[in-house]
Amino acid sequence: MCGIGFSLAPALQATKADLTPALKAGSALQLPGYRRIGLRNLLMVAQVAASLMLLLITGFLVIGISRGSNIQTKFDPNTMYLLSLDPVRDGYAPEKAQALFEELPERLKSVGSARSITLAAQPPFTTEIEPTQVSAEDPPGSSRVLKQMFEQTVGAGYFATLNEPLLAGREFEERDQQSHADASKVLPVVLNESAARGFFGNGTAIGKSVRDDKQSYEVVGVIRDLKDVNGLTQSIIYLPLRQRNFARPPAGGMTILVRSDAGADALSAIRNEIALLDPNLNIFGMQTLGAYLDRSRAALRFSVQTYGGIGVFGLVLAAIGLAGVTAYSVAQRRKEIAIRTALGASKLQVLRLVLREGAALVSIGTVLGFLGAIGLAKIVSALANMFVEAFRVGMNDPLLLLGAPLLLAAVAMLACYIPARRSAQLDPLRALREE
Repeated sequence: MCGIGFSLAPALQATKADLTPALKAGSALQLPGYRRIGLRNLLMVAQVAASLMLLLITGFLVIGISRGSNIQTKFDPNTMYLLSLDPVRDGYAPEKAQALFEELPERLKSVGSARSITLAAQPPFTTEIEPTQVSAEDPPGSSRVLKQMFEQTVGAGYFATLNEPLLAGREFEERDQQSHADASKVLPVVLNESAARGFFGNGTAIGKSVRDDKQSYEVVGVIRDLKDVNGLTQSIIYLPLRQRNFARPPAGGMTILVRSDAGADALSAIRNEIALLDPNLNIFGMQTLGAYLDRSRAALRFSVQTYGGIGVFGLVLAAIGLAGVTAYSVAQRRKEIAIRTALGASKLQVLRLVLREGAALVSIGTVLGFLGAIGLAKIVSALANMFVEAFRVGMNDPLLLLGAPLLLAAVAMLACYIPARRSAQLDPLRALREE
């Protein structure tokens, strides 16, 4: 439909040709020829501008997502092993499952190569957590302001296992896991920086109280913001694992994190130790943290490749369009070029004459496309929070900001050069005879 629609413009233009001047001149039918400002040139400028916008926007996303999603752990992620257990699914009674998880960390610490062991309801850096409404209860009597937070449930020594020192306060201890399910009891929590700043600004968060729809908590620690596998930073409140979590593990099972010495393969020893506890326990999801992060980012890598392909497509589209417009312009100015050549114009002068129009179109389109890409990036960032970090990183990359316009200009001028070079080799006598 687009092809039919745009082809109607030159067809309608051809019906308006004035036959009298063409017949008096004794030449072929002349359609309206070269014009410095016309619909054709305006459309070409728009195509160059749109192609550069597409190239820059996809470049911002590719660079921003690639760099932003790169999780820098403070240890080799291939030295940490993740595995999951769900004793209740294997037939355990809740009380027996609770006893197993309370005993398991101490048993696994006997594995020679294991340096640190902890439990968690979800794998680290996961995105599979649901938001909840949390409010601050300090100062007493003040109005409660609800904020959306993400809750993660982790065990004692979780941050030490990830080699993440707390910015303030302490992390969870074994005694925090012994608490019973009692809504009237205040439980300890750890906030990340974003959550602490959202509730208490620049003030101290230690000792303050927060509450969700089930429980009141006392802030005992603050940890730095940890990105998830998509490179996003959320406001997170870390809850301690409790006996009820051990008795009824989450749907994906309880995740066990084991950090071992570099170069040591602790998986076999871990399997053997769990088999000594109960050979009928099913271990699933065994993998290194590095493998987990790679698999979790597979969809993100596909998105990056897709964005890159779209940007290249825009570049090729602009080159084809410019080559076609320049070739059409040369065909329309064939008689003019022949006369100039017959009067002594050199090939270089003819080449420069033809390239001048293409250079003007590329220059105007490049400026408009660059400004449009910056403006569009800011608009998209304001509408979608998931792209804020990606655009912030990408828009601060000088190589992309300079390289993309120069690349588009170089490819576009190369596309203009091919028909321009043919025009410089035009035989003036043959062209005039044909006219």
